[in-house]
Amino acid sequence: MSRRVLALTLAACSGAAHRPAPPVAPPAASTTCYAGRSVGMGKTARTLARRRIDPAAGQIFEDVSHDEGGAHGAKSFHVVMVVDGDHFTMTETGGAFTGSGTLVGEPWRWTSWSSTSEIPHTGITVESDDELTETGMTATKQITREGKLVATTKDELKAFDCAEWDKAVIALAAPPLDAGGCEAACRNYAQLKFWDRADAEIAALPGAEQAVARTTRTAELATQLDRGVAPCVESCVAANNATQTACLARAASVADLTACE
Repeated sequence: MSRRVLALTLAACSGAAHRPAPPVAPPAASTTCYAGRSVGMGKTARTLARRRIDPAAGQIFEDVSHDEGGAHGAKSFHVVMVVDGDHFTMTETGGAFTGSGTLVGEPWRWTSWSSTSEIPHTGITVESDDELTETGMTATKQITREGKLVATTKDELKAFDCAEWDKAVIALAAPPLDAGGCEAACRNYAQLKFWDRADAEIAALPGAEQAVARTTRTAELATQLDRGVAPCVESCVAANNATQTACLARAASVADLTACE
């Protein structure tokens, strides 16, 4: 092999070895939906969020709805984020706010982001830190007015099937369960379960012992209700399953309770 041919061969090999890898193609457009609660400013609100990532368009779209704790009905926002590298600008299409932010992670597969938004004509600024988790998404917001911190809020949201989005929006517009309805369901559930077992045990006793056993079991039930109803009501209100709660409240047997599940 001549020196010229050898040199050309080595140059070609060297160029191949240092040739940069082809760029990784961005992922296809995707949509993820989240539901949970937002806590802050002395209120707890049910919250929905739908987040669409569109690499081809260079944009991220968010639909966010929350019920403000049920006080004023549901409010909805549609946010468009225009992405430039690891930065973005955002606009709420109804004019509620504008802002900008920074994305963290692999492009179009970001795992967290931070933003600053301004609410026009109010002097209010919102600093938000958002992060994707194994189960959903969290967001911590600091709200200031003319530079002074007035509130901090926390969103804890879990992912759910976006096929259920429309149903979730309708449910969000409905008033949340109150403690009274949940207490009726919790008490009825506990009583039916308790007496289903206790009646069988009392029936197996000699007749002379049954009246005393029933009195004892009635006192046991009262103690269990005093201890267990409050946490049951708290869980019921948080779940906000009106259909199941009504079913449990009107159940007349353990079989009816099973049908409610």
